[in-house]
Amino acid sequence: MKMKYLIALHFLSLLIISSCAVNPVTGEQDLVLLSESDELALGRKTNAEVLKQYTVYENPALQNYVQNIGTKLAAKSHRSNLTYSFTVLDSKEVNAFALPGGYIYITRGLMAYLNSEAELAAVLGHEIGHVTARHSVRQHSATQLTNIGAALTSIFVPGMTQASDQLVQFAGGALLRGYGRTHELEADRLGAEYLARTNYNPEAMLDVISVLKNQEVFDRKLAQAKGREPRAYHGVFSTHPDSDTRLQEVIDMAKGLNESGTVNFVGRDEYISLIDNLVFGDSPQGGILRGRNFYHEDLGFSMRFPQKWNMTNLPDRILLTTADGNALMQISAEDVDNRLSPRNFMIQRMGLNNLEHESPLNINGHSAHTGISVITNKQGSIPARFTVIYFQQRAYIITGMAEGNRLAEYDDAILATAKSFHSLTTDEKVLAKPIRINIEKANSETRFSRLAKQSPLESHAESQLRLLNAKYPTGEPEEGTLIKVLK
Repeated sequence: MKMKYLIALHFLSLLIISSCAVNPVTGEQDLVLLSESDELALGRKTNAEVLKQYTVYENPALQNYVQNIGTKLAAKSHRSNLTYSFTVLDSKEVNAFALPGGYIYITRGLMAYLNSEAELAAVLGHEIGHVTARHSVRQHSATQLTNIGAALTSIFVPGMTQASDQLVQFAGGALLRGYGRTHELEADRLGAEYLARTNYNPEAMLDVISVLKNQEVFDRKLAQAKGREPRAYHGVFSTHPDSDTRLQEVIDMAKGLNESGTVNFVGRDEYISLIDNLVFGDSPQGGILRGRNFYHEDLGFSMRFPQKWNMTNLPDRILLTTADGNALMQISAEDVDNRLSPRNFMIQRMGLNNLEHESPLNINGHSAHTGISVITNKQGSIPARFTVIYFQQRAYIITGMAEGNRLAEYDDAILATAKSFHSLTTDEKVLAKPIRINIEKANSETRFSRLAKQSPLESHAESQLRLLNAKYPTGEPEEGTLIKVLK
């Protein structure tokens, strides 16, 4: 048994040695199980998956602007040979991320809160750092190595217990958690370096950190009020305090790397002017949520959601969950053949052959059918409420379920949501328009409290305006400066 175990370790050590490659940033040997061509292929594949989950923001001028800045930064990076792609995603999430091979994304949600070209460059530079140091590849390799190690152990040590399995999994998880923090800190350093080499002020990283920290503080308050988990920008880029000694040292070192002798370019007005008319919050392509009311101009319908249920708007469906996560609703749509009744659609197209407590409905002039059917998921067999509504050559499917056998507790709310479905009225078409950022010049009388009264936001308008203009929590506009307002 001992000999078999040693053979396994020897095989694993040979694999590690044969899989080391020179890190393009540090020049040291790293464990990687992917060649650069494999990395590029993985990036292309994952990019396709990302674009299934997100929509690209329709603004060619803004897309070109981001691509040009990213390309300029990447040209001064440790892997300037790669072809980088920088994409603005049509998402209100405050986020940016990178894939293997040079695919980098930033959401319009994050861009709304940035206030200069240098801040945008700081975000993109940080993500380029993840690519140049091959962080995703190294993390992927660590995962693969853990899986290989577990497989070899089970092959060569047939008597391995469940406890040993758990130990291997724990060790792999600890390794990856350690990588995560190390990678983020390294990306900070590389981002500051790339900023300096392209003559941006590396101190813009501190401005971005301030933006993200204020956004997180505000979102925690909202999350607590709404009974949901707070949203936060990924990684530890947002966890540095402004006074972090290590980050200050990184920035000071980076300033000595610029190639023109000046690292003062900020580009505030250039950036602010370019995001004029940027969609803020919900996108019209996905529908607009105002309070509990949901409006979709392109599809021509409106609905009213239950109070204190949280909405997640995905490209192919809407998810609604209770604050405690005990109940879920899904709203989706499929093309329909009108020769099928809504009931037959449920039976033939959805495979619901065991409908109970069913009945035909007329929902605000639209043919519909509802019933309860038992479905099987990870929790076992549970009852779910299904309602199908025919509207403009589509079948809208509202599905509601709850943990265990608790559907009865939520069934009234689920059915009421389905029955609220109706054609968009003339008055509602105005509410279905998105909120947009408008750029104005502040004068001596400009105050966020006054701007908030003119804002279309239904709550926290003054705080949101301060966040957008880097004046949170109590700052006011400076006379003569360009500011963001919401209309």
